Amino acid sequence: MQQAGNPAQPVPLETSDLTEAEKKHTMRKVTWRLVPLLIIGYFISYIDRVNISFAKFGFEDDFNMDAATYGLAAGIFFLGYILAEVPSNIFMVRFGARKWLARIMISWGIVGALMAAAWNTESVIVLRFLLGVAEAGFFPGIILYLTYWYPNRERAKVVATVMMAIPLAGLVGGPLNGWILDTFGGLLGLDAWRWIFLVGGIPAFVLGIVFLFTLSDSPAKAKWLTDRQRTWIASTIAVEDATRSQTAPKGHWAALKNKKVLVLAAVYFLLQCGSYPLIYWLPSVIKGVGPGFDATTIGWLSAIPFLAAAICMYVVGKTVSTRRPSPPLIIALAISTLAFAATALLLGPAPALAFLAVIVATMAIQTSKPLFWNLPTSFLAGVGAASGIALINSLGNAAGFFSPLAFGWIQDATGSSAVSITVMVATNGVAALIVIALMILGRRKTAGTPADK
Repeated sequence: MQQAGNPAQPVPLETSDLTEAEKKHTMRKVTWRLVPLLIIGYFISYIDRVNISFAKFGFEDDFNMDAATYGLAAGIFFLGYILAEVPSNIFMVRFGARKWLARIMISWGIVGALMAAAWNTESVIVLRFLLGVAEAGFFPGIILYLTYWYPNRERAKVVATVMMAIPLAGLVGGPLNGWILDTFGGLLGLDAWRWIFLVGGIPAFVLGIVFLFTLSDSPAKAKWLTDRQRTWIASTIAVEDATRSQTAPKGHWAALKNKKVLVLAAVYFLLQCGSYPLIYWLPSVIKGVGPGFDATTIGWLSAIPFLAAAICMYVVGKTVSTRRPSPPLIIALAISTLAFAATALLLGPAPALAFLAVIVATMAIQTSKPLFWNLPTSFLAGVGAASGIALINSLGNAAGFFSPLAFGWIQDATGSSAVSITVMVATNGVAALIVIALMILGRRKTAGTPADK
């Protein structure tokens, strides 16, 4: 069978004679070569995606932007992202991961830096849409790329490791953006909020060039591996891919209309509905807790939940089993639901306790993301994996458009962040219920009960 994304290289099905120690050494070699670059790339992508949460203060002063319009500006990124997501992953299979991931980074770096030149509300909205188009395909491309290199037993751990970039971006991005707002105002005649976009966009462009000269499309093209190492990785992946292919949707169109793919897209949408408002509105919530806080203080406080989340993701990624991926995800979603509910109840009367609840909610919701991706990668294979993963991610990320907009609209209508947080409570709870239903149906199907006929 041929490995998706590398059609020119037939993959042998024979197993290599590597010892267990040599296999571990090979995977460590792959990890040190690829994962740091992928983490940095995803880290920068998240910084560029959410730094608008700090630029919001400049938009309010310069453009008189209200909460609902800010929600539109934050969320419209995902409209462009969704439209270009599936085509982007299909193009990655055609052109190779190295060139395509580099292209994504270079183009979003350019658009991200151009955000610094926004001159009114409309220009902010247009540039955010274009940023979504430019970045589309990067995260699902990474997930697909990792399936080329890591066997099933290694994949959950490495996905969790790469996705630690999300809380790390929150950890570093908050203090960095707060510091920029407090110190960069007037430098070279630019407002401080414009520097936020320049500092985020330029590194993406540079790292895209690094990707182009550093990444390998697949193990078969990795000259930094020995022949025996390449053979072992390729054969192991091919055997597992062949096993999944027996029941996986065949081809792009079959994956796009597969019922399980669509249900998982709905789960990811609900999960993200509980995540994105937290990211985009956290600085504003903290400012409400302490009205006298300056931007740097807000930045450092906003980093605390993400530091806790990074630690939680690392620990869970090291310990969770891929054999039963649903229960850990259900637990994480249940904890996030309860923590968001506590946040909504405590935000007014006990803001300090509400902040503690936000920390717990952030830990749970961020950890649920890598746990979720164990579900689709456990049954998708071949070219269908490219389009299936992209569809789940793109439809799921529609929450990035819907939830910040809904959050801002509810806050404008009610004057309360606590009421808006109920959106996150409800969506995470429903996501947990759907995963429970999928787990029960899966067990019935395995047992061959009449209910599945």
